[in-house]
Amino acid sequence: MDPDLNLAAIAKEFPTGKPHISYSEVKNWMECPYRHKLAYIDGKSTFENSIYTIFGTAIHSACEEFLKTKNMDVNIATSFIAENWKKYRFEDSDKWVEKAEKILSDVPAFMDSTFPGWEYVCAEEKLYESIDNQKIKFKGFIDGIIKVKKSNDKEVFWVLDWKTAGWGWSSQKKKDSTVTSQITLYKTFWSRKHQIPMKDIRAGFVLLKRDGKAGKCCELLAVSVGPATSQKSLKIVDNMIESVKRGVRIKNRYACKYCEFYETPDCT
Repeated sequence: MDPDLNLAAIAKEFPTGKPHISYSEVKNWMECPYRHKLAYIDGKSTFENSIYTIFGTAIHSACEEFLKTKNMDVNIATSFIAENWKKYRFEDSDKWVEKAEKILSDVPAFMDSTFPGWEYVCAEEKLYESIDNQKIKFKGFIDGIIKVKKSNDKEVFWVLDWKTAGWGWSSQKKKDSTVTSQITLYKTFWSRKHQIPMKDIRAGFVLLKRDGKAGKCCELLAVSVGPATSQKSLKIVDNMIESVKRGVRIKNRYACKYCEFYETPDCT
């Protein structure tokens, strides 16, 4: 059977009309199944680019090129910022350029000290992997994969995700499974894709702090992903898919504060 036809058939069966899910979709569902319904099934999302998302894209682009070349081209980010600040009529572009320059200037030394002798494996690697007992695929893009040799010359791979932040993350956010499930799932599916044992893979977020001091803008948040943690995240994915298929769309009133649908006709 033509794979595209098979995917089309799967998409017709799933309420979102897509043959795959992503971490961001799973996270949205975990926070509020009703919000997921509005955004992914009804297509009512009102998301717009913001200063923070565009700044994050600029930083990601520069970091991606750095992983590939080990040469930090700050101009990749600053040019992107200048262009988009003009396009969206944002203010204080010079201030945001300075923030980008400060962060990116710290990245090379941070990478070398945190991952001595690191080697590039890939950047923005696409995942489109099978989910146990489901027809739906898991789709994602991993910001970076590097490998490092341990003292016994054995290679260890690192699955990394760049995250721009203000001063960093709170201790509560660092422990939040809604957040850490992303890197857990990325490690799990990357391991399956390449048939590399989980024990030979590490995973973590690299926090890139907009408001950090020069020399202290980068922080590694390593996330422990063992068999139990991996299975827990896979179970969440399975529960999400089954719940969406059954049409369970419960409103989580504790997640209203920052919801785009809060106090709108779509959710009162």
